[in-house]
Amino acid sequence: MIIKLALRNILRNGRRSAITLTVIVFGAVGLILFGGYKARTFYGLRESTIHGRIGHMQVFKEGYARSQSAKPLDRGLDDVTSIRKEIERDRRVKMTAAQITLMGLVSNGDKSETFIATAVEPAKDHAMNSQRITSGTDLTDSESDAVMVGKGLAESMHVKPGDYLTIMTTTTSGSLNAMDVRVAGIFMTGVKEFDERAVKMPIAGAQLLLQTKKVEKLLVFLNNTDDTAAVHSAIATRMRGIEIKEWSQLAPFYHQVVALYNGIFGFLGIVVFAIVVFSVANTILMSVFERTREIGTLMAMGTTRGRLRAMFVAEGVGIGVIGGILGLAIGALLAMLINRGHVMLPPPPGYTVGYRLEIMMQPPVLITAFLVSFITATISSILPALKASRMKIVDALGHI
Repeated sequence: MIIKLALRNILRNGRRSAITLTVIVFGAVGLILFGGYKARTFYGLRESTIHGRIGHMQVFKEGYARSQSAKPLDRGLDDVTSIRKEIERDRRVKMTAAQITLMGLVSNGDKSETFIATAVEPAKDHAMNSQRITSGTDLTDSESDAVMVGKGLAESMHVKPGDYLTIMTTTTSGSLNAMDVRVAGIFMTGVKEFDERAVKMPIAGAQLLLQTKKVEKLLVFLNNTDDTAAVHSAIATRMRGIEIKEWSQLAPFYHQVVALYNGIFGFLGIVVFAIVVFSVANTILMSVFERTREIGTLMAMGTTRGRLRAMFVAEGVGIGVIGGILGLAIGALLAMLINRGHVMLPPPPGYTVGYRLEIMMQPPVLITAFLVSFITATISSILPALKASRMKIVDALGHI
């Protein structure tokens, strides 16, 4: 009976209820769209960070993290083949890829620039899909003296595919060594500062330049990111003499973005909470004032104060449920339209390439939006319900 009366009262004050529901629906839709955008951003950033640069895990020689040696690869991996074979025994492992990072000077004969080079296994690097080639071709295993140059560095050095450069760095023994290389292609990651210094080369060429057979690290790629901790534990149990770092330890930028977006989402939730609370409270409070004589009549007929409180709280619950359901439906529809609309956003700070706006529909986001609508509407009905139940029968019956 209480629920039935609550629904009748909501429908009886149609205009006021519609305005309140509009506020709740807009709040729920806002939470769904921003929460879905946040979830898609986190997922895309996580996967691009993993597959583009650092892998799900990185394997180093034991003592690498504590090493302060100025000589490159002083704590490099010696027997990469046996380590790789042991790691790839696990079916959860998709592949492993060796890498070396080196720095030095690159020259075109007229000017020199500092560079940061990543030496990769070309066939494995193709599978990572870590950059976009703007001109020329990708690296191959058959040409150890070919390199790819970041777009910013290529523009600074005035080079194009087919030109030659000289790169110089320090070998593992501490001496200087130089090597002439052919520019096979020009690539772009979208990170301006990185593209202005980036060089990519085959690992065989880097080992020749550094005069070593070692590699700096072994990147481990999994079939499922959620298996990272389990595979880490399994590898650490089976193997000795190595250090393992998970992607989350190597991606401070990812955690900074997560913290920023969570702060924004939390603030947005507080704003929506406050708006819905005051809106619903105002609606029910106005209903109390308009129905003062009705409340007095109900109490004169024997309706208890507890039952009166329950009636008004039920109205708040009903508005919250209806608003939450409408918010979920409209939010899901808008998210679908946005995902199909191919809307492009401008590049974020520090990037040169924009990205597509997408909304990821996840159960936690939908549940949060509904609960915020339901809980805020319920909470906002408590004060009006208390006010109604505390009225004196005589004053309520005599109210004009």
